[in-house]
Amino acid sequence: MKRYLVLGCTAALLAASPALAASSEHSVTKSNNPSVAAIDDSADPALMKMHVDQLKGKDIYGAKGENMAEIEDVVRYNNKLYAVIDVDHTIDVSDKDVVLPLNKLHMKGDKLTLNMTEQQLQGLEKWQKGRYETIKGKGPLSELSR
Repeated sequence: MKRYLVLGCTAALLAASPALAASSEHSVTKSNNPSVAAIDDSADPALMKMHVDQLKGKDIYGAKGENMAEIEDVVRYNNKLYAVIDVDHTIDVSDKDVVLPLNKLHMKGDKLTLNMTEQQLQGLEKWQKGRYETIKGKGPLSELSR
């Protein structure tokens, strides 16, 4: 009887192994570049319908409605889209541009919003010309992220 019990348990564990392996494939891993906000590929569909020219110069508002930053450009890195944002845009002379994955931005009506603090924005990776590909195509962002 013990023999059948051991065989049954072993068979059950072997049958469950593919399901356990599949669930571990989707586990969260730490980014190699922690200064760039995490990317989860779930960009706002309303945002992805917009064109690069519609985003350039657009203000970004925080959760409390405060004007936090302005989009300078849209760039690509590893087939992911990023906004180059000016986090000290109150002077019209930018000395602090950072990159932010577009999936962190959301449209609320006609306003572009971001659920981050100004301190978190300041901690993002600084914009480095030449590291990111400038988007030159026309059309909706959803077509440009490939």
